[in-house]
Amino acid sequence: MSRAAPLLLLFLLLALSACGPKVVDVVDPQADLQPTGFKAKAHHWPDPDSEALRFLVIDDPWEGVNRNLYEVNATLDKYVMLPATNVYTTVLPQPVRKGISNVYGNLNEMPTALNSILQGRLEKAFISFSRFLINSSFGVLGLMDLASDNEKLPRQSEDVGQTLGYWGVEPGPYFVMPLLGPSNVRDTVGFGGDIVILYLEVEMIYQAVGMDDSRPLDLADLVLRGLNLRANNQFRYHSTGSPFEYEMVRFIYTKKRELDIER
Repeated sequence: MSRAAPLLLLFLLLALSACGPKVVDVVDPQADLQPTGFKAKAHHWPDPDSEALRFLVIDDPWEGVNRNLYEVNATLDKYVMLPATNVYTTVLPQPVRKGISNVYGNLNEMPTALNSILQGRLEKAFISFSRFLINSSFGVLGLMDLASDNEKLPRQSEDVGQTLGYWGVEPGPYFVMPLLGPSNVRDTVGFGGDIVILYLEVEMIYQAVGMDDSRPLDLADLVLRGLNLRANNQFRYHSTGSPFEYEMVRFIYTKKRELDIER
Protein backbone atom coordinates (compact mmCIF):
# COMPACT_ATOMS: atom_id res chain seq x y z
CA MET A 1 0.00 0.00 0.00
CA SER A 2 2.85 2.33 0.81
CA ARG A 3 4.37 1.81 -2.66
CA ALA A 4 1.13 2.52 -4.48
CA ALA A 5 0.54 5.85 -2.73
CA PRO A 6 3.02 7.91 -4.80
CA LEU A 7 1.69 6.40 -8.03
CA LEU A 8 -1.87 7.19 -6.97
CA LEU A 9 -0.91 10.80 -6.13
CA LEU A 10 0.80 11.23 -9.52
CA PHE A 11 -2.27 9.85 -11.28
CA LEU A 12 -4.55 12.33 -9.48
CA LEU A 13 -2.30 15.30 -10.36
CA LEU A 14 -2.34 14.30 -14.07
CA ALA A 15 -6.10 13.88 -13.99
CA LEU A 16 -6.62 17.32 -12.42
CA SER A 17 -4.33 18.99 -14.96
CA ALA A 18 -6.34 17.42 -17.80
CA CYS A 19 -9.61 18.87 -16.40
CA GLY A 20 -8.29 22.48 -16.12
CA PRO A 21 -9.14 25.32 -18.55
CA LYS A 22 -7.59 25.14 -21.98
CA VAL A 23 -5.42 28.07 -22.98
CA VAL A 24 -6.15 29.23 -26.52
CA ASP A 25 -4.00 31.69 -28.33
CA VAL A 26 -6.20 34.51 -29.66
CA VAL A 27 -4.84 36.62 -32.48
CA ASP A 28 -6.34 40.05 -33.21
CA PRO A 29 -7.69 39.78 -36.82
CA GLN A 30 -6.91 43.46 -37.43
CA ALA A 31 -3.40 43.26 -36.04
CA ASP A 32 -1.87 43.06 -39.51
CA LEU A 33 -4.09 45.71 -41.15
CA GLN A 34 -2.50 48.96 -42.26
CA PRO A 35 -3.98 52.29 -41.06
CA THR A 36 -6.51 53.65 -43.57
CA GLY A 37 -6.34 57.26 -42.45
CA PHE A 38 -10.13 57.38 -41.99
CA LYS A 39 -11.33 60.11 -39.63
CA ALA A 40 -14.92 60.85 -38.66
CA LYS A 41 -15.94 64.45 -39.24
CA ALA A 42 -16.68 66.42 -36.10
CA HIS A 43 -19.65 68.78 -36.37
CA HIS A 44 -19.66 71.81 -34.16
CA TRP A 45 -22.69 74.02 -33.40
CA PRO A 46 -22.14 77.41 -35.08
CA ASP A 47 -21.25 80.35 -32.95
CA PRO A 48 -24.43 82.18 -31.83
CA ASP A 49 -23.24 85.33 -33.59
CA SER A 50 -22.28 83.56 -36.82
CA GLU A 51 -23.87 84.41 -40.15
CA ALA A 52 -25.27 80.87 -40.45
CA LEU A 53 -27.67 81.53 -37.54
CA ARG A 54 -28.46 85.14 -38.37
CA PHE A 55 -31.77 84.19 -40.03
CA LEU A 56 -33.02 83.02 -36.60
CA VAL A 57 -32.53 86.43 -35.05
CA ILE A 58 -35.80 88.35 -34.62
CA ASP A 59 -35.74 91.94 -33.41
CA ASP A 60 -37.65 91.68 -30.12
CA PRO A 61 -36.51 94.46 -27.75
CA TRP A 62 -39.83 94.29 -25.84
CA GLU A 63 -39.59 90.56 -25.24
CA GLY A 64 -40.55 90.76 -21.56
CA VAL A 65 -43.75 92.68 -22.28
CA ASN A 66 -44.47 90.55 -25.34
CA ARG A 67 -44.15 87.32 -23.34
CA ASN A 68 -46.61 88.64 -20.75
CA LEU A 69 -49.06 89.65 -23.50
CA TYR A 70 -48.67 86.20 -25.05
CA GLU A 71 -49.74 84.61 -21.76
CA VAL A 72 -52.63 87.08 -21.34
CA ASN A 73 -53.82 86.20 -24.85
CA ALA A 74 -53.51 82.49 -24.07
CA THR A 75 -55.65 82.91 -20.94
CA LEU A 76 -58.31 84.97 -22.74
CA ASP A 77 -58.36 82.46 -25.56
CA LYS A 78 -58.82 79.54 -23.17
CA TYR A 79 -61.53 81.07 -20.99
CA VAL A 80 -63.34 83.43 -23.40
CA MET A 81 -62.70 82.88 -27.10
CA LEU A 82 -62.67 79.08 -27.24
CA PRO A 83 -65.83 78.62 -25.10
CA ALA A 84 -67.63 81.26 -27.19
CA THR A 85 -66.40 79.60 -30.38
CA ASN A 86 -67.63 76.21 -29.14
CA VAL A 87 -71.10 77.71 -28.60
CA TYR A 88 -70.93 79.28 -32.07
CA THR A 89 -70.00 76.01 -33.78
CA THR A 90 -72.57 74.05 -31.74
CA VAL A 91 -75.54 76.35 -32.31
CA LEU A 92 -74.96 77.13 -35.98
CA PRO A 93 -74.85 74.20 -38.42
CA GLN A 94 -71.84 73.89 -40.65
CA PRO A 95 -73.57 75.13 -43.88
CA VAL A 96 -74.60 78.34 -42.09
CA ARG A 97 -71.08 78.88 -40.73
CA LYS A 98 -69.71 78.23 -44.22
CA GLY A 99 -72.03 80.89 -45.63
CA ILE A 100 -70.91 83.40 -42.97
CA SER A 101 -67.27 82.63 -43.71
CA ASN A 102 -67.92 83.12 -47.44
CA VAL A 103 -69.59 86.50 -46.85
CA TYR A 104 -66.62 87.82 -44.87
CA GLY A 105 -64.23 86.37 -47.43
CA ASN A 106 -66.14 88.20 -50.12
CA LEU A 107 -66.03 91.49 -48.18
CA ASN A 108 -62.25 91.11 -47.92
CA GLU A 109 -61.94 90.99 -51.72
CA MET A 110 -62.25 94.76 -52.16
CA PRO A 111 -59.55 95.70 -49.58
CA THR A 112 -57.33 93.11 -51.27
CA ALA A 113 -58.04 94.65 -54.67
CA LEU A 114 -57.28 98.14 -53.31
CA ASN A 115 -53.97 97.06 -51.76
CA SER A 116 -53.04 95.23 -54.96
CA ILE A 117 -53.57 98.45 -56.92
CA LEU A 118 -51.46 100.38 -54.40
CA GLN A 119 -48.68 97.85 -55.01
CA GLY A 120 -49.03 98.06 -58.79
CA ARG A 121 -50.10 94.41 -58.98
CA LEU A 122 -52.96 94.89 -61.41
CA GLU A 123 -53.48 91.20 -62.19
CA LYS A 124 -54.12 90.48 -58.52
CA ALA A 125 -56.46 93.44 -58.33
CA PHE A 126 -58.36 92.19 -61.38
CA ILE A 127 -58.72 88.71 -59.88
CA SER A 128 -60.01 90.02 -56.53
CA PHE A 129 -62.42 92.42 -58.21
CA SER A 130 -63.73 89.66 -60.49
CA ARG A 131 -64.21 87.36 -57.51
CA PHE A 132 -66.19 90.08 -55.72
CA LEU A 133 -68.48 90.64 -58.69
CA ILE A 134 -69.12 86.92 -59.23
CA ASN A 135 -69.76 86.04 -55.59
CA SER A 136 -71.82 89.17 -54.88
CA SER A 137 -74.15 88.47 -57.81
CA PHE A 138 -74.30 84.77 -58.71
CA GLY A 139 -73.12 83.77 -55.23
CA VAL A 140 -76.10 85.52 -53.53
CA LEU A 141 -74.30 88.41 -51.78
CA GLY A 142 -71.25 86.27 -51.13
CA LEU A 143 -72.99 83.39 -49.35
CA MET A 144 -71.56 81.03 -51.98
CA ASP A 145 -67.96 81.13 -53.14
CA LEU A 146 -68.59 80.32 -56.80
CA ALA A 147 -65.47 82.18 -57.95
CA SER A 148 -63.21 79.57 -56.37
CA ASP A 149 -64.56 77.00 -58.84
CA ASN A 150 -62.58 78.84 -61.51
CA GLU A 151 -58.88 77.86 -61.32
CA LYS A 152 -57.93 81.16 -62.94
CA LEU A 153 -59.44 83.10 -60.03
CA PRO A 154 -57.63 81.88 -56.87
CA ARG A 155 -58.25 83.87 -53.70
CA GLN A 156 -55.66 86.59 -53.14
CA SER A 157 -54.57 88.04 -49.82
CA GLU A 158 -53.19 91.57 -49.47
CA ASP A 159 -53.38 94.03 -46.60
CA VAL A 160 -52.00 97.44 -45.67
CA GLY A 161 -49.06 95.90 -43.80
CA GLN A 162 -48.03 94.05 -46.96
CA THR A 163 -48.42 97.23 -49.01
CA LEU A 164 -46.15 99.12 -46.60
CA GLY A 165 -43.63 96.28 -46.77
CA TYR A 166 -43.81 96.21 -50.57
CA TRP A 167 -42.75 99.86 -50.65
CA GLY A 168 -39.80 99.25 -48.37
CA VAL A 169 -41.16 100.00 -44.91
CA GLU A 170 -39.18 97.87 -42.45
CA PRO A 171 -41.17 95.62 -40.07
CA GLY A 172 -39.70 97.17 -36.94
CA PRO A 173 -39.61 95.35 -33.60
CA TYR A 174 -41.73 92.28 -33.00
CA PHE A 175 -44.91 93.04 -31.09
CA VAL A 176 -47.66 90.85 -29.58
CA MET A 177 -50.99 92.61 -30.05
CA PRO A 178 -53.51 92.23 -27.21
CA LEU A 179 -56.17 89.64 -28.22
CA LEU A 180 -54.87 89.44 -31.81
CA GLY A 181 -51.44 87.87 -31.28
CA PRO A 182 -48.13 88.13 -33.17
CA SER A 183 -47.35 91.24 -35.18
CA ASN A 184 -44.71 93.92 -35.59
CA VAL A 185 -44.80 97.71 -35.62
CA ARG A 186 -45.41 97.95 -39.38
CA ASP A 187 -48.18 95.35 -39.39
CA THR A 188 -49.82 96.88 -36.32
CA VAL A 189 -50.04 100.21 -38.13
CA GLY A 190 -51.25 98.37 -41.22
CA PHE A 191 -53.92 96.62 -39.18
CA GLY A 192 -55.31 100.03 -38.25
CA GLY A 193 -55.50 100.84 -41.96
CA ASP A 194 -57.29 97.55 -42.66
CA ILE A 195 -59.88 98.37 -39.99
CA VAL A 196 -60.53 101.79 -41.55
CA ILE A 197 -60.95 100.30 -45.04
CA LEU A 198 -63.31 97.57 -43.82
CA TYR A 199 -65.32 100.10 -41.81
CA LEU A 200 -65.75 102.37 -44.83
CA GLU A 201 -66.72 99.43 -47.01
CA VAL A 202 -69.40 98.24 -44.58
CA GLU A 203 -70.73 101.77 -44.09
CA MET A 204 -71.09 102.13 -47.86
CA ILE A 205 -73.12 98.92 -47.92
CA TYR A 206 -75.37 100.15 -45.10
CA GLN A 207 -75.97 103.44 -46.90
CA ALA A 208 -76.68 101.60 -50.14
CA VAL A 209 -79.54 99.71 -48.46
CA GLY A 210 -80.84 102.88 -46.76
CA MET A 211 -79.74 102.12 -43.19
CA ASP A 212 -79.02 105.33 -41.27
CA ASP A 213 -78.13 103.96 -37.81
CA SER A 214 -75.85 100.96 -38.16
CA ARG A 215 -74.38 100.92 -34.62
CA PRO A 216 -76.25 97.77 -33.43
CA LEU A 217 -75.14 95.94 -36.56
CA ASP A 218 -71.57 97.21 -36.15
CA LEU A 219 -71.30 95.46 -32.77
CA ALA A 220 -72.90 92.26 -34.09
CA ASP A 221 -70.59 92.38 -37.09
CA LEU A 222 -67.54 92.71 -34.83
CA VAL A 223 -68.55 89.74 -32.66
CA LEU A 224 -69.44 87.57 -35.65
CA ARG A 225 -66.16 88.38 -37.42
CA GLY A 226 -64.21 87.40 -34.30
CA LEU A 227 -66.05 84.11 -33.87
CA ASN A 228 -65.73 83.26 -37.55
CA LEU A 229 -62.02 84.05 -37.47
CA ARG A 230 -61.37 81.93 -34.37
CA ALA A 231 -63.50 79.02 -35.60
CA ASN A 232 -61.40 78.82 -38.76
CA ASN A 233 -58.05 79.01 -36.95
CA GLN A 234 -56.73 75.66 -35.67
CA PHE A 235 -53.94 77.13 -33.53
CA ARG A 236 -54.18 76.42 -29.80
CA TYR A 237 -51.96 78.08 -27.22
CA HIS A 238 -49.58 75.80 -25.28
CA SER A 239 -50.43 72.80 -27.46
CA THR A 240 -47.31 72.69 -29.63
CA GLY A 241 -45.43 70.49 -27.14
CA SER A 242 -42.42 72.77 -27.38
CA PRO A 243 -40.89 74.65 -24.41
CA PHE A 244 -39.94 77.30 -26.99
CA GLU A 245 -43.45 77.98 -28.31
CA TYR A 246 -43.07 81.75 -27.98
CA GLU A 247 -39.86 81.72 -30.05
CA MET A 248 -41.41 79.34 -32.59
CA VAL A 249 -44.53 81.48 -33.11
CA ARG A 250 -42.40 84.62 -33.35
CA PHE A 251 -40.14 83.05 -35.99
CA ILE A 252 -42.95 81.54 -38.09
CA TYR A 253 -44.96 84.77 -38.09
CA THR A 254 -41.97 86.89 -39.10
CA LYS A 255 -40.87 84.59 -41.92
CA LYS A 256 -44.43 84.14 -43.20
CA ARG A 257 -44.88 87.89 -43.48
CA GLU A 258 -41.62 88.16 -45.40
CA LEU A 259 -42.91 85.55 -47.86
CA ASP A 260 -46.32 87.27 -48.09
CA ILE A 261 -44.63 90.50 -49.18
CA GLU A 262 -42.32 88.78 -51.68
CA ARG A 263 -44.92 86.74 -53.50
